[in-house]
Amino acid sequence: MRRGIMNQFKYISPENKEEALKILKEERANVCIVAGCTNVLPDIKVKKISPKILVDITAIQELRGIDKKKDKICIGPLTTIAELVNSELILKESKVLIQAAREFADPLVRNNATIGGNLVTASPAADMAVPLIALDAIVKIESVREKREVKLKEFFLEPGKTILQDDEMIVGIEFEQSDINKNGYFIKLGQRKAMAIAIASVAVNLEVRQNKISQIRIAAGSVAPTPIRLTIVEEFLKNKEISNKLVEEAVNKVSEEVNPISDIRASEEYRRYISGILFKRAFNKLTDSPIIQLTN
Repeated sequence: MRRGIMNQFKYISPENKEEALKILKEERANVCIVAGCTNVLPDIKVKKISPKILVDITAIQELRGIDKKKDKICIGPLTTIAELVNSELILKESKVLIQAAREFADPLVRNNATIGGNLVTASPAADMAVPLIALDAIVKIESVREKREVKLKEFFLEPGKTILQDDEMIVGIEFEQSDINKNGYFIKLGQRKAMAIAIASVAVNLEVRQNKISQIRIAAGSVAPTPIRLTIVEEFLKNKEISNKLVEEAVNKVSEEVNPISDIRASEEYRRYISGILFKRAFNKLTDSPIIQLTN
């Protein structure tokens, strides 16, 4: 384990997961875990957070990589967004996740930002959270005292806050290898290309049999205090035959189920409207129906 001082912070770089968890147990609230640093260092600079110790987990190889284990796709939290973009396994097993990764920031940021880091920031607009929720992903969490797994849709509590305790860290993200998870679409609307924080984003995973919706999962970002699953809309659509009337009714239900705010990027009313439009466009993509044009 290498130790040093970065400005006014103690800097520790553990060599393995067990070492990192031990530090978290001993130091708890004084610690901030860093890897890609695309969010942490800017937050420290503006004094949004003031940790005493920075624990750099970049060297922990067991927290990296994309793999298939039995019927699950397993992603290490230190996997970069660029690695997701370039993964043949992700391309085969989850179109929705690779689409979101391609839309994430710009190439330089994608090379450094990690999937775990994007989740723990708990931003309502977290691009990786939305497709992963639509994949019904689970987060694997560990501390010295226990290991646990939670659905990603239950991981976020409020903006900037997750269920992680001070002595816990994400050690993996998993989702099932399945037909529905292969058939997905992610779409977001931002004010500008590349570095845009989404005004709204939607991910849909869909399975259709004989023109009926056998399974559907819908997730949305930037339209509630946390990324959310639209379970009311899902239940409405399940086992129904696809028709223009059904899609229009679902669009209205999407706008009703989201819970957005007004801010400098968009009003509450616009976010309600556009979330329904984004859903319709994603659904139409997946069912080869005519695609409506978006206006901003």
